[in-house]
Amino acid sequence: MWVFRLIIAALFVAMVEAYLTARYSLSRVSLERSFDTRHAACGQEIHMIERISNNKILPVPCLKVESRIDRSLQFGRMQDLNVLDNMFHVSVFCLMPFTRIIRTHTVKCVKRGNYRLTGAFLTARSITGSVSLTGDIKTDAEVYVFPQLLQFHELNFPSHSWQGDMIVRRWILEDPFVRAGVREYTSSDPMKNINWKASARSGILQVNRYEPTARHNLMIVLNVETSLDQWSVTKEPERVEYGISVAATVFDYAFKNSLEAGFACNGYLKEKDKEYVHVSPAAGKNHETGIMECLARLVADRSVTFHTLLDRELERHPCNTDYLLITAVVSEEMENKIRRLRNMGNAVEILRI
Repeated sequence: MWVFRLIIAALFVAMVEAYLTARYSLSRVSLERSFDTRHAACGQEIHMIERISNNKILPVPCLKVESRIDRSLQFGRMQDLNVLDNMFHVSVFCLMPFTRIIRTHTVKCVKRGNYRLTGAFLTARSITGSVSLTGDIKTDAEVYVFPQLLQFHELNFPSHSWQGDMIVRRWILEDPFVRAGVREYTSSDPMKNINWKASARSGILQVNRYEPTARHNLMIVLNVETSLDQWSVTKEPERVEYGISVAATVFDYAFKNSLEAGFACNGYLKEKDKEYVHVSPAAGKNHETGIMECLARLVADRSVTFHTLLDRELERHPCNTDYLLITAVVSEEMENKIRRLRNMGNAVEILRI
């Protein structure tokens, strides 16, 4: 008789638990996801922090969290973690009342891009597995993976032309007739630049500081077309990816040498309208970060022809700008527009990829 009563009690408890699971299991359950950095380098390992909380008195015996993950983010192996075909991230939790669980997953960034985890799909099951409740939850985790940097000295720059240091020399060329103040003497300063009056006042050798004669800007223009008969889709994406890495390497060099640099491309940015990219030359940490984020978000498909992009540059009437064109192809029409840019007082060099 007691066995029968035990079975009835067990069935009653299971029915109550199933009812509560179906009605309240996802109530007051929250999920937060974030990366430990907003910006990462290609090939770098970062961490995704996952926080899930159960803020009610009822436990959640089995909670499965699924979200779509780009295959370019590779998760480390864990016993309770699966990444199905590198596309779905799956975690399983058991949440006691008023409990928060924090897990840290190692993620390897294997490809340039802008990755966002905007939501997850939750499935709560009863102890017996006979009843389940599903729902969506919003998350906001984002990371920019910057392009891979190359060795600057290995880039195939045109001979007798743009070499990086040439722009640096032109940038810091000082006009001895326009004085801009004084600064402390260094061993590389010539004796003729010493300001003896300022040195006597301060007790430390001071030299005159002069304004530069001209401030040349650097403009990097990337062409995502790899053939003259290309439509919108790039035929050789690997070549364009190499061009993006070249651009990132030159930008890294330019910003380290305090050059004002800008960027233009006939591709377009991820999650934006299909419009060409143009960022005017500037300097500073915020501008550098913005440029690198553009390169991370850049979609290597054509929005406008390269001829049109050069026309847009000509319409801006640039002057005293050093143009570096990174392109796989050069047509006669391109050469005509390049000649017009040079006639406006700009230096234009072509780096073939």
